[in-house]
Amino acid sequence: MCSPIHNDFVKMRTAARDAAVDQALEVLADRLPLGWKIDRDRGSVGDDDRVGLVVEDPSSVRKSILADVRLSVSPMDLQRAYPASNEMRSSSDPDDPILVIARYLSPRSRTVLDEASVNYLDLTGNVRLSVSSPGLSILTEGAQRDPTPRARPHRGIAGLAAGRIIRALADAAPPYSVSQLASIAEVSVGYCSRTLQALEREALVGRDSRGTVRSVDWPNLLRRRGGAVPLLDPRRTTNHIARMGVRGAVDLLGGMDADSYAITGSFAAARIRPVAASVALVVYTPRPDRLATSLDLLPADAGANVFLVVPADDGVFTGSSILGGNRWVAPSQIVIDCLGGWGRMPQEGEAVIEWMMEDEDEWRTQKLEVEIR
Repeated sequence: MCSPIHNDFVKMRTAARDAAVDQALEVLADRLPLGWKIDRDRGSVGDDDRVGLVVEDPSSVRKSILADVRLSVSPMDLQRAYPASNEMRSSSDPDDPILVIARYLSPRSRTVLDEASVNYLDLTGNVRLSVSSPGLSILTEGAQRDPTPRARPHRGIAGLAAGRIIRALADAAPPYSVSQLASIAEVSVGYCSRTLQALEREALVGRDSRGTVRSVDWPNLLRRRGGAVPLLDPRRTTNHIARMGVRGAVDLLGGMDADSYAITGSFAAARIRPVAASVALVVYTPRPDRLATSLDLLPADAGANVFLVVPADDGVFTGSSILGGNRWVAPSQIVIDCLGGWGRMPQEGEAVIEWMMEDEDEWRTQKLEVEIR
């Protein structure tokens, strides 16, 4: 026999689920084509979290939809429920399309559902619904940030130490233990563990029961880092115009001490996978005044084509290499910087990701020397 407290909890949960479904129906009704209808499927049999819906076109052709209502959800929860490789019923299956309903779905959560071909709707208006018969396709954007965020005890991905961990996860193929990863990233084991917990909730890393990292979604991991950290921080960036043009400045850099700088951004991306002619040069350097003098750069309030950035952390130099006489940051750092840049830089960052995906052996350490304990 269930206790009164349990019964009250079930009633509260059911009421919250029903309220979410009612709001979801309003969101969908506002986005349906003229003459279409959507409502609960009164004849369906669901469970605590699944509710039957039915959509009807102007000619009275009806289609049932199974709504998976999730009041609180993380990307990890969604990936476990809807793995991209699983041959389960999805939005592309006309016999039983699924619609995940949530209060809010983060960009990462929506990506996980996109990869699994599962429909989704959040109450801010992020909707993707595809039904083959009757033919219906809805794709709209709502909030890109949670409008009512809850307190989050775990670490984010914008911190300096988090950046070291993310670079290590991308640059070294798993498996590896938490302590091994912390050693590579040169951070504390405790901080590394907390960061991995946050990344696991975001379905960006996969770990086994012992906590060993077994898989890393490094493209989306780099995208998340790039989206969280802008390339140019005005507190650490000086803007210049190169008297001899940006290519002349690159040539002059080839004669400098390689330990005094590293090139990133468009010029670094173009060396790997050109997208368009590079017009801005971004250089990490701990001594921008000295480098500006050596390159004969003019200070600029507007029209700058050379940007000297004092790195917030020396981790940006990890994995850098000297090619053609110049020092370049590692591919993973190029991606992060370009995605946090401006103009064509995000597209250039995506082009580098494509190159990285084509041959991981070209840039990624496949086996670490230290064995997992």
